Amino acid sequence: MKELLQKYAITFSNELEKMTLEENEQRSVNHPVVFLFLGDQVKDAMTSIMQINEEKWHNSSGVLYFHAYQTDTITHENVLSIQVPGKGFERQTIRKNMYEAFTNDDDKLIELNKAFRKLSVKIAEYGKVYSSLIKINLCVVTAISDPANILIQEITLLLKSILQESFKNVEVDLYGLLKERQDENNFAFSTSLGMSFLKELDYFQSSHYSFEKDMQLTEDHLRLPVIHAPSPLFDMVYLLSDKNEAGLISSEASQLNYEIISNLNLLKNRKMITDYHEKMDSYNHQDFKNGIRGNSVDPVYASAGFAKVTRPNKAIALHAASYFFQEYLRSLTEASDEKPDTVLTLLELSESHFQKQYQNLLPSSDKLDDMNGLMGVTHSYQAIKKMSVRDAESHLYEGVTQRFFAVNFEEPVREHLQKLNLKQHIERCLDENIINNEKYGLHCAYLWTSEASGQGISVMNEIGRMLRETKSERLEVEARLEQYYQQLVDHCDFKKSLLPFSDKKNLASFIQYFFEAVYGAKHQLLRLEIKQAILLQYLEVLQQTHLSLRSKIELINQVESQLKQAAAESLYDTDDYLDKNIAEYYAGIIKTITGKLRDQRGAAILSNERFFGNLLSILEGGANALLEKLLSICNREVLTQPEFHRSFEDELLERANVASDYANQEILTKDDLFKQLYQRLYENSAIQIEVFHYSQEHRYEEKYFFGDFYSKFMNFALEKEQETRHFKVGCAHEKDSSGVEKLTLMGGFKLKDLMYYQHGERYYKTYSENGYEFHAEAMETHTTQ
Repeated sequence: MKELLQKYAITFSNELEKMTLEENEQRSVNHPVVFLFLGDQVKDAMTSIMQINEEKWHNSSGVLYFHAYQTDTITHENVLSIQVPGKGFERQTIRKNMYEAFTNDDDKLIELNKAFRKLSVKIAEYGKVYSSLIKINLCVVTAISDPANILIQEITLLLKSILQESFKNVEVDLYGLLKERQDENNFAFSTSLGMSFLKELDYFQSSHYSFEKDMQLTEDHLRLPVIHAPSPLFDMVYLLSDKNEAGLISSEASQLNYEIISNLNLLKNRKMITDYHEKMDSYNHQDFKNGIRGNSVDPVYASAGFAKVTRPNKAIALHAASYFFQEYLRSLTEASDEKPDTVLTLLELSESHFQKQYQNLLPSSDKLDDMNGLMGVTHSYQAIKKMSVRDAESHLYEGVTQRFFAVNFEEPVREHLQKLNLKQHIERCLDENIINNEKYGLHCAYLWTSEASGQGISVMNEIGRMLRETKSERLEVEARLEQYYQQLVDHCDFKKSLLPFSDKKNLASFIQYFFEAVYGAKHQLLRLEIKQAILLQYLEVLQQTHLSLRSKIELINQVESQLKQAAAESLYDTDDYLDKNIAEYYAGIIKTITGKLRDQRGAAILSNERFFGNLLSILEGGANALLEKLLSICNREVLTQPEFHRSFEDELLERANVASDYANQEILTKDDLFKQLYQRLYENSAIQIEVFHYSQEHRYEEKYFFGDFYSKFMNFALEKEQETRHFKVGCAHEKDSSGVEKLTLMGGFKLKDLMYYQHGERYYKTYSENGYEFHAEAMETHTTQ
């Protein structure tokens, strides 16, 4: 169920973003983009960047990824890979040995040529998702401490030369990932490997760098040279560390750097909008390159910082699902609030239904009239009037009446009761009238068959009450019958005549009274016996049914518990400010939405076929089936409501004040909100590299926001930046964005300005002096020892 919920939350978040992309495609890249990941240490980077691109780029399906790895890679339709030498080499010479193993392996070179040409063909196949194929951007990503990056010039330039056969302009950028969090077992050697790469990088980025080697192969294994004329190897080099410019190391730094790489590529390659404004999207790659270079003749480098404030869409989706399910359960409980007589009628336990059962099981009392013909004419009233009724019956009938009643009434009733099996009848009533009734359903059936008090009507309690009443009534009738038998005949309540010659008339009056009172009571006792037997069967069947329903209710409880847990967990590691009042606010939103649905379509709307329908049939598939049904309804009926598509700032402001009333002096104003959002973006967009500021001669910055340019907050943020800063500021417009992102670009520093470089120099020298060889022979003359 956790996977279902996560998929649902991610889908809602993605769909909310894509709704605007479909209109203006502002998160589309204009030119083809290829990522080249070099080394095992960037495998996670490749996975994360691919996921970020898929979530944020409208045409991410056309982005290709190539991984040159030593031991492990990933499988994906947009990923091509090749294994480079890297196993079994000694620690002291691992970089050098990798280089020699690669350059001396013709088979590996052939394999690499084939892989790159396959990559070039796939780009052409995906070309329709791009606006232009004149240019392609090759993004090389490597961890500077990965020994595989000693192959960076050969692999990069071979791929570039093959791409140049299809594209007029191949622009190559490098993203170097630094790890400054010290690993107590490997930090010195790892830093030395990183220093080795940085020293080579300074050579690669020098204006006099050149390259020529026979690396391209034809299908006949003929070699062609790969040539790079004197110029820097990379158009731009970004160095991104897990330590920011304030010297702080964050556990989230790696993910932050991956988002920086994705957003940098989007900013550089995105499709330009036609409705252009100078503050809207003023990024110019050449201007940035010139800005960071200044007057420097030595290679200069860039870094970046990234921050975002977004509506917590995943948490919102999970809370919406949880509260909608609670509203559904509340509607089921409310449906159970019926009058006892109504519920008993649904189960055919009303008095009218008992009358039908009596008609089927008990001979009519009219048949008692047949007993009048059982007495002979030789008897007189005078002979019995001093007798008890019991003695009079014996005298008059000599046991014939008891036998007649037994044969014609008692025995048929007992025979019927022995065969009586109401299980199917009771289950049919429950299924047809309650469980499958849109107005009531499974939950009502469970609550009504429960013996627990405090939950409205309990049929079990009603049956218990009826059984007690029936038992009490039987005792009363039995006592009355005994009282009848003990009375003297002449004292019985029937019409007597004192006139002479009234003997036969008085006898006839007594006989009529006798059968109506005595055998009427016996007939009533049989009817009560039938009612008691019926009630006992109902009690037994409904108890069994309740137990079977309990397992279904437990599935409902599982779903409810999982929803509450997922909603709560979605707030564990989130921003206290941006996620403020999600539970309270969206509980109200869901209540409003369900209220509208009931007003428009009826009180039982959530139980009709468009929504949950027959809950029992859903639960046959288990808790997952119910959860899938719920999430499907939420996607279709809830998350599509206008309340979930408000602007980022309006939603956040209203949610922040959801618990406030008009008398509350601490209500957050829009200006206060904007100031807090702006400050949060400013503080969290620190550059992801630590530079020794006193040694940096030139620092150049540009700031870019990603968000709705026409929103009030964006106007506020742009004006604030221009008031207090002295650098270029722009906005990459994204209509109706559900958040704001800020990308800070900084460049102009040299490698020796890095704190990493200054601290790492002594490790590099110490290892070199102790016999470690970090460079290939061809590079020895270009690195400073």
